[in-house]
Amino acid sequence: MTGRTWAYVGTVLGGLASLAANVAHCFVAPAGAPLGWRPEAGAVVAAMFWPLALFVAVEILIRTEWPAGKWWWLARYGGVLIVAVVAAVVSYRHLSALIRHYGEDGLTSMFGPAAVDGLMVMAAAALLASSDHKPPSPVAVKEIHVIEPAPRINGAIPSGVVR
Repeated sequence: MTGRTWAYVGTVLGGLASLAANVAHCFVAPAGAPLGWRPEAGAVVAAMFWPLALFVAVEILIRTEWPAGKWWWLARYGGVLIVAVVAAVVSYRHLSALIRHYGEDGLTSMFGPAAVDGLMVMAAAALLASSDHKPPSPVAVKEIHVIEPAPRINGAIPSGVVR
């Protein structure tokens, strides 16, 4: 398999792990919850949003042929950075709380989620590095026709020469 294929495997694996952890975290009953408690459907849907938003943002980043220019650069990298940071923080907190709920120690719950986020960052960077986009093409310049002056002989235009 190629590096690009492995990058997609890493993206999908990281995304599925993040998705599963976010959803599983919704099913951890809050303290004092009544017997038979279930999370609201909206909480489950919202938990799924973060990893999916990150996946879509990375795909937009990689697959769009962005024009040159500082504002396009800012839109491209600033936009994906905002989505990535928010998704990483929310997903990290969900996965960390889930790991603590399952009885793991503090060190594991602190560093375990970083492996998921790190995998997704590395996979996204590999996809970006292996992207087959060409650099933005320069602005097209129309062909310019130079009109030369009519030939002159002793200061006069010879007969039969079209001006």
